[in-house]
Amino acid sequence: MYTTSFVDVPLEELLTRVQTLKHEGMRFVQMCAETTEQGIDLLYTFYDETREHALNLCVYGIDAESRVPSIQGLYFAAFSYENETHDLYGVRFINMKLDFGGHFFNVATSEPMTIITPEIKAEREKLAKKKALAAAKAEAAAKKAREEAEAAQAERALHTSGAEADSAAVAAVNAAAPAGDAAPTDSGSAAGAAKAAGAPASASAQAKAAPAPKPAMTAEERAAKMEAKLAAMDPEKAAKVRAALAAKAAKDAAAGKDGE
Repeated sequence: MYTTSFVDVPLEELLTRVQTLKHEGMRFVQMCAETTEQGIDLLYTFYDETREHALNLCVYGIDAESRVPSIQGLYFAAFSYENETHDLYGVRFINMKLDFGGHFFNVATSEPMTIITPEIKAEREKLAKKKALAAAKAEAAAKKAREEAEAAQAERALHTSGAEADSAAVAAVNAAAPAGDAAPTDSGSAAGAAKAAGAPASASAQAKAAPAPKPAMTAEERAAKMEAKLAAMDPEKAAKVRAALAAKAAKDAAAGKDGE
């Protein structure tokens, strides 16, 4: 089954790669060129008869200062491609076995294949603008998503109850305390001891073992806690969160008036 592959090759490694392909018995098929914004791109195609595989060596960014090594010493059939590329694209080859000196073709203008018409230029500029616009939209969408996530996180933190915060603090203290200093559990309390002995725990022991419920935080306390968190945040992010919270408060107030 016929297969093909493309390999990018730096200009300075081109001749070495072609020598390797010659040693492996691959046949030279063609060489072609293309004008791009970065210069002239060259593509060399070789074919492996035994594996039915076409290998394309791609050399990018050839400019007026580049010197491309000729492969005529390895594949003489390349003389027509190299002379053609020189006359039409202005690519300079060195060590050519057969050099027509720029007269392989009779052209009306020098390097005609490098001329970019106004239509082609306009099309390229249009494509570049489309790519830039798409990138800007993607960046704006990502930024909006980040801001919404930060605002949602801040809102969740604002509405966290005081009881949940206290429970988390107790858990953190117990985790950090030595084993002997840990907060009493059922097995270490009077109720736990009674349960382990098979006797029912007394009401006073149960009352002593059960932690007293913590009062819920007031709106002022929650606001103060939120302000402390915002003060520790990046100023720009904190400003965005404050704006989001203010917008939500205004929305809730408007909804309350509508309900009345």
